[in-house]
Amino acid sequence: MQIVLNGRIKLEGSVLALGMFDGVHIGHRVLLKRAKALALQQNVPMVVCTFASHPMMTIAPEKCPPMLSTFDERAELLREQGVDVLYAMPFDSETMDMLPEEYIGELIRRFHPMAVVCGYNHSFGKKGGGSPALLAAIGDALGYSTEIVPKIMLDGHDVSSTVVRGALRRGDVTHARALLARPYARGAKMESRDENGISIALLENGKQDIAFGLYRMLWKQKGHTYPAVLELLQDEKHGIMRLPSDLEISGEGIVQFVSRADGHACTKEQM
Repeated sequence: MQIVLNGRIKLEGSVLALGMFDGVHIGHRVLLKRAKALALQQNVPMVVCTFASHPMMTIAPEKCPPMLSTFDERAELLREQGVDVLYAMPFDSETMDMLPEEYIGELIRRFHPMAVVCGYNHSFGKKGGGSPALLAAIGDALGYSTEIVPKIMLDGHDVSSTVVRGALRRGDVTHARALLARPYARGAKMESRDENGISIALLENGKQDIAFGLYRMLWKQKGHTYPAVLELLQDEKHGIMRLPSDLEISGEGIVQFVSRADGHACTKEQM
């Protein structure tokens, strides 16, 4: 997969998938699967056009939601979904003030799309004034097709990055895992070890925190995976990890949250 950070790109044709794709959850995967199928039919690359950071970081940083994935994690997850080109634009003042029609013009100039695929609630352009319907109307005039992916549901509930964040805030990592199609992960650093276990600090401060409590987890480090239990403390950034006693490991690794080990998650009313 080619990664382009707002650089020059020259494509004679493409299938373009639009969105933030934070977490690359199962709803995103439906969209990406459809875009890949169209790209294979047309024999052109599948391009994801996204932003390097969340637009709210520019519009109103204090209101920006925590992320489910770092940029590098997002890129790797998109690569696994068959994306050929990941084009990451900066969301700056120029982009923020771009009219929806101007934004579509930029997409056409850069990617020459034969088809554009987006979610039902995708918005773009100044004050989010652009809609899938506008994309489709301009496509009808300029010769690209538009596919709008409807709302995706799981067990009668919406699938969205917002819903995943809510599950993690409640400590419902099982529900989050179902929505993400993988365990939610955080980078972590071992700080000390004693008879109670290994003290760790969660890294990546911009990512969504998880409610404190006891969790079954996997510790991934240097190509190895170890089952463990993590007692996440009330600050939600430090914890005590218990691994098999004969393991001598140190440094940084990845915590994957598998399930709750203390039998409950907070309800919305308890938060």
